[in-house]
Amino acid sequence: MKPGGRVLISDLVTEGELPEEIRKNLDAWAGCIAGALEKREYIKTIRRAGFRDVNIVSQNTFYEPGLDDTLVGKITSVKIRAHK
Repeated sequence: MKPGGRVLISDLVTEGELPEEIRKNLDAWAGCIAGALEKREYIKTIRRAGFRDVNIVSQNTFYEPGLDDTLVGKITSVKIRAHK
């Protein structure tokens, strides 16, 4: 991306660490939950990639019915805006 470029990222992140049994659950991997990064780490990763003015534009608590109840409040859908 050229300097001054903008990006809007939409992804799932975690609010804290997920239980190990969720990290190993194949359904959770297929649902893009088990591999999700913790929100603070996700934002740090974007900054380390050289982006600045990293801001969360919106966020919503996400829960996939049928998965472990320990996920309630742990998965967040975020939209993040940043500039190169």
